[in-house]
Amino acid sequence: MNSSFFIAKRYLFSKKSNNVINIISAVSVIGIMISTSALVIVLSAFNGIENLVVNMFSSFEPDIKIESIKSKSFDQDYIPESIYQFDDLVAHSKVIEEIAIIKNDEKFVIGTIKGVEKSFLKMVDMNGHLLDGQSSIDYNGKPSGIVGVIALENLGGYIYESDFSPENFTIYSPNRNEKISRRNLEAFTTSVIPIVGTFSFNNQVDQDFLVLPLDYAAEILDYSNEITGLELDFVEGTDLDNKKAQIQKIIGPSFEVKTNYEQNELIYQTSKSEKWITTLLLAFIFFLATFNMVASITMLVIEKKDNMRTLHAIGGKEQQLQNVFFYVGSLINGLGLILGLIVGYAICLLQQQVGLISMQGGVVEYFPIYFKLNDLFVILGITIIFGLLAAYLPSKFLIKRILK
Repeated sequence: MNSSFFIAKRYLFSKKSNNVINIISAVSVIGIMISTSALVIVLSAFNGIENLVVNMFSSFEPDIKIESIKSKSFDQDYIPESIYQFDDLVAHSKVIEEIAIIKNDEKFVIGTIKGVEKSFLKMVDMNGHLLDGQSSIDYNGKPSGIVGVIALENLGGYIYESDFSPENFTIYSPNRNEKISRRNLEAFTTSVIPIVGTFSFNNQVDQDFLVLPLDYAAEILDYSNEITGLELDFVEGTDLDNKKAQIQKIIGPSFEVKTNYEQNELIYQTSKSEKWITTLLLAFIFFLATFNMVASITMLVIEKKDNMRTLHAIGGKEQQLQNVFFYVGSLINGLGLILGLIVGYAICLLQQQVGLISMQGGVVEYFPIYFKLNDLFVILGITIIFGLLAAYLPSKFLIKRILK
């Protein structure tokens, strides 16, 4: 065994003549343990929130969306047939989206009508997000709509039981051939559609969207063969960036191809930014926790200075003496790190299995936790770098001073 390491173990775990050193060493281990466990818990919690947000906002969005760069709408015949022939393509839907005024009795909201094909309902798992009514855009052979739950509440609407006829919403959609003004009564086309169901994805979708059949949306908006977008869903695990590049090459520069991430880029970037800002703050707190370890090493060096001088006199090299206290600091840091990882991951596992912290009024019952291997490397990087620096610097300069 390395003699410096053997002496370091003896110094750390043996009882000191000054009991304060034992206390400061224990506080150092506890401080590093708490800081490390905090890093584990907070990063895992941010991962859980990030996954929750991604699932909430990606569930209504397709894997890939194609839109025109030059205009709001485009002729659907411009889409090459090869786009629909990918082996890993699960489903697709042509889409027409437009801002409209939606009315029920005397209440109005400005929302988005989204005309879709029936395949869209499977793409977004409408059955899994349906709160009341039917997951259908076809009621008794006629067009029907499904509306977001917040929009339904704002309009004072209600989804009746199956024995009753559904409520009818009035849609005022902009007339493409007319200018919108107070005096122009022909600026809007008026239509009425039964509402057979209500869904919940996230606040934005629930507040804005009314899902209609594609043909009905084209009729009330006076679209002949035009659509505003094409939405594609692929097999889970598909490399969407690679798929985007393939589609962009086929469809040409007149169209914009966006992955699910790019459709909600601001939300994802905000979530990641918050996570890493919090990580930096926790890293700074860990850095402060290492000051206890510096104090512990300093006091230990002062207590053992006579021993160091004796060892130096009988042939001990300066580097060997520095290593003694460097190893003491490394052991304190390592012990705190191991305990912190055990405590942190144990608390996270308990949260996953038991649910220690609930989310009152949240979309899930308990606060979500999710582990990522990259986070473990980040935690190890922070704790090892700061810990080794805190062990090296005082051992180097104090030994030099004592020997002089």
